[in-house]
Amino acid sequence: MNREKKWFNLTSLYTGKAVLAAAGYFLFGMLAIPFISTQNQLPLVWPQAGFALAAVLLIGYEALPGIFLGSFTLALATGVAVDLSTIVAFGNCLAAFFPAYYLLTKNNFSFALDNISSIIKLALLGIVLSPVLSATISMLGMQVVGLTVGEAFLSLWAGRWLRDALGVLVFTPLLLVWLGNPLPHFEKKRVLESALITASVIGLEAIIFLIDLNPEAASSITFLLIPVILWASLRLTIHGLVAINALASILFLCGAAHRFGGLFNGAAPSFPTFLTILATMWATSLILSASITKYNKVQRSLSDLSNHDTLTGLFNRLFFETELKRLDNSRQFPISIIMADLDNLKQVNDTFGHRSGDQLLKNLANLFTEVFRHEDIICRIGGDEFVVLLPNTGEPATGIIIERLQKRIELFNKDHPDLPIRISIGVSTASQGEALLGHLKIADNLMYEEKARKKAEEPIALFLTTDRRQKVDTELED
Repeated sequence: MNREKKWFNLTSLYTGKAVLAAAGYFLFGMLAIPFISTQNQLPLVWPQAGFALAAVLLIGYEALPGIFLGSFTLALATGVAVDLSTIVAFGNCLAAFFPAYYLLTKNNFSFALDNISSIIKLALLGIVLSPVLSATISMLGMQVVGLTVGEAFLSLWAGRWLRDALGVLVFTPLLLVWLGNPLPHFEKKRVLESALITASVIGLEAIIFLIDLNPEAASSITFLLIPVILWASLRLTIHGLVAINALASILFLCGAAHRFGGLFNGAAPSFPTFLTILATMWATSLILSASITKYNKVQRSLSDLSNHDTLTGLFNRLFFETELKRLDNSRQFPISIIMADLDNLKQVNDTFGHRSGDQLLKNLANLFTEVFRHEDIICRIGGDEFVVLLPNTGEPATGIIIERLQKRIELFNKDHPDLPIRISIGVSTASQGEALLGHLKIADNLMYEEKARKKAEEPIALFLTTDRRQKVDTELED
């Protein structure tokens, strides 16, 4: 019974993916209608080629039967004979399979297109190999079924290759990025800039194709699209960039198909020209975006290294000092400062070795991370010294947090009696207008007082009373 249910579920999943791929392929084929050239009644771009490759990459090889069915149905719907439709559908499956197989199994391909290697691989395999396979099989199929093309073979082959190449170029990156990656965080400050970029693309293409300019002027304006796309590369996320690229490409190809404006001056559209312009636009923008992404990753990595303790992963002294100055001028008072010292680190290092001591430090850091809040700033400022800044936290709330920390340490020590954690703590809370540096010294002084009392087996007091604060202030002045 369970085996039959499992088989049913697998079959349903496989069938569902195949049906989805078939429906998507057919619908993307219908998208080619606006791109049909007024001269030869053939589309300048075949969107279904871009969909087929993206579907296999995103869905898996289960999409291949659906691609075959969608391609076969689409060919029949456009008046192609059954035998030739079968051959064409087979070629389209192979054209999607081989590049996808190579990208998925042989290389570390990123659907986000956030590295230059992935962009180059997609270009070579998707824009070169995939269209070559589909065009070659289609043309050979025409020969097999008895359709003689003669001297027109090469030109027909090139036309099919260019249409498929444009389909992959325009639609595959769009589908991979939007369907293969989580949507980025929405930034309201980018709305206006995104709108300006979109308006610039639409405005330039409206001038190119809706105003009857001479070919030289129209061509000059066409190249103005490139700086707009570069603008998008610098300022938008990869999701926004591929959307802008797709918009620019679709408008351009629609205008070219119907020979709007004066760009072509009544001449037949030049496929190589389209491919060159659009490929330059896509490649330049994606490579620039990937380079910026890599630069930002390196910067974040360097920032993490400069601001974090390499052993524990907590913030280091440099970051702590920076935050102390920032909070001193903030509106986040009251601010509590907790100084903590690992009491038994030297004994552990001397007895068990520094590896055990390092593990003890890591354990304490993990406990701090568990107990303290996300907004608290936890730092390791010395070998066995830690400090925690608690913004918007007065003495009562800090006391509760300290109690929670102590209970957590007790539980840890029960589970790890061979390597227990013992810490000394000092706490001071600054009100509005009080200098944090002074309270840091107070907390530090109290921490060492606690260490001394532990040795003398005296009761532990964490918080500074009015009398004791005056005493500590006097000691600091001395």
